[in-house]
Amino acid sequence: MTLLIDRLRTLREQRGWSQRELARLCKIGESLIRKYESGLSEPSTTSLKLIAEALDVSADYLIGLVDEPRGHLGDGQINADEKIVIDMLRQEGWVGLARLSVERLSK
Repeated sequence: MTLLIDRLRTLREQRGWSQRELARLCKIGESLIRKYESGLSEPSTTSLKLIAEALDVSADYLIGLVDEPRGHLGDGQINADEKIVIDMLRQEGWVGLARLSVERLSK
C-alpha cells in the first residue's frame, strides 16, 4: 500500500489544518503525519482509517485506488437524487431524510 502523499497534503491544506491539527484529530503523533507526508513512512491500516475519516475521504482515494475522494461510490456512480439523499442523511440525519421524503412525495 502506497499512500499518495500529495493527496494527503492537499486535503489537509484545503481544510486549513496543520500537521499538528490533523494528528490531534486522528489521535496519532504529529511526527507520524510528517513522516507520511514526506514519504518516509507508510501508515498502518488503523492510521490510514483514522486519517481518511478525519479528512472525510475514502482510504482507497488516499492510496490511489480510486480518483473519487469518496471512493467507489463517488459522484460518477450515483445519480443526482441518490446524492441528495446521501448528503441530507449526512447533514441532518434521519429526521432530515424523512422531511426530504415528505417534501418529495407531496410534489
